[in-house]
Amino acid sequence: MFGFKFRLEGLYFATFRKPTTTSLIMSYSIPPYTTIRGMIANALGMMRDELSIQDWITIGIKPITFSNRSRELTKMLKLKGTGETHQRVFPSAPMFKEFLVSPTYEIYIAGEDDKINQIYNALIYPARPLYIGASDDLVNIEPSKPIEIKKNSAREISGVIEGIHEKCFIEKIPYKFNKKGNNFSLEYKTVSIPKDVIITLKEEVGCWQFDGENIWLA
Repeated sequence: MFGFKFRLEGLYFATFRKPTTTSLIMSYSIPPYTTIRGMIANALGMMRDELSIQDWITIGIKPITFSNRSRELTKMLKLKGTGETHQRVFPSAPMFKEFLVSPTYEIYIAGEDDKINQIYNALIYPARPLYIGASDDLVNIEPSKPIEIKKNSAREISGVIEGIHEKCFIEKIPYKFNKKGNNFSLEYKTVSIPKDVIITLKEEVGCWQFDGENIWLA
């Protein structure tokens, strides 16, 4: 198995919208797995509804700025008009939105050698501008070179892990899309996000080693 990690840094703001929020748009603390795959697919120049990349890779997520994370709640000003003149309106659509300020993560991906190299090259020379969350939430990406990774078992895990564990924040985040005919459904995973960088578990779990770090991949 081969893999590499890349630093993912939101240049200004980012929102990973929780689909159940309406009058107040709230954000997940970390980019969902679906969002990360979508960004990689965008770098590869894939079509929007192309789901094959879900079978290419597994993903690990480690928040860098989570312990001192900054959030802002913004009132959205909605205007209608021709562009030359505007009329202020107050529709029933969401009017407040939560933003993560300059969020930073380390993302770990693993897969077959040819797919990993293809993704690595695409992140360096993307087919389209890269963003995370909304299309105007541009990102800076710093990938490390692909390496061979080894399977391991450990009690100390760097970053996010599935399930409910102590001293963590718990979120149910989008994991993958399932397609049946012309219909799509969304699959979720409940994950623990460490308050510090490392989660210490009661028992060893299966993981993968990236340059000495134990990473749980999904």
